[in-house]
Amino acid sequence: MKIENLATNLPALESISKAGDKSGRFGELLTEFIAGVNQDLSKAKEAQMSLVDAKPADFVQLMATIEKADISLRFATEIRNKALEAYQEVMRMQV
Repeated sequence: MKIENLATNLPALESISKAGDKSGRFGELLTEFIAGVNQDLSKAKEAQMSLVDAKPADFVQLMATIEKADISLRFATEIRNKALEAYQEVMRMQV
């Protein structure tokens, strides 16, 4: 049985595979991801401040912004944990 073109619907994987010879692409992706998480956290802080100041706002949108930031931060933490586990596993390998 032959399996072909599994990643045709995944544009992120296609961009990574096209960048095969470019060094530093992983670093750029990681930097963009961290910048996105930071932006989500900034928006959540602004949403919290608008709630504290009792400014008229859409509460559903504010709560969605705060929840998105929470999920982004949890995801970044899990990525860090998995990277740390992988590093520790490599360091335990005998040469």
